[in-house]
Amino acid sequence: MATKTRKCTSCKQRFPQEVMLQTPAGFFHTLDCAISYAQRAQDKARAKQLARSNADTKKREKVAREQHRARKEALKSVRQLKKEAQPIFNKYIRIRDKDECCISCGRNNAEVETTDGWKPGGAWDCGHYLSTGAHDELRFEPKNAYKQCKSCNGGSGQYAKKSETVTRQYRINLIERKGIDLVDWLEGPHSLPKEQPMI
Repeated sequence: MATKTRKCTSCKQRFPQEVMLQTPAGFFHTLDCAISYAQRAQDKARAKQLARSNADTKKREKVAREQHRARKEALKSVRQLKKEAQPIFNKYIRIRDKDECCISCGRNNAEVETTDGWKPGGAWDCGHYLSTGAHDELRFEPKNAYKQCKSCNGGSGQYAKKSETVTRQYRINLIERKGIDLVDWLEGPHSLPKEQPMI
């Protein structure tokens, strides 16, 4: 008659049933095998708990970062918000006027791209008729900004004669393109818009 055997829960080998130790965790052929199994189970449980704890910590850190970002965004000054909005407005003007010539010198896209295409940031700028420094109330006014080549827009203030010529030509071309009523309106008095409180 064959002896009944049972598989050890720890080492998975089969042993005679009468030598097996029965525990709540399973059947083991020796006490050392049972202890080894218990230690491995404890290590697994500890690793699982540590992983869960790390995941919770990461989740809390992510929530804290998002809250910090939201608080930081809410505390931005008007100056910071203007600084962020300016490149977007400038890009809008360049896209809006993509088929237009330079508002100051009248050169078309092909001419400007040939001579100024190598310049950092491209050949075109958003040129304000009345400067944003002196007329902040017109900074984001689309009627005050038109596509302008970098040669006309950049550095015109360094050379008084060039600045005067560029500004005069800008005014002449703006009147031709949009009419004297718009230029009169732009050059008229404007009040700064009231700043809305941040919510």
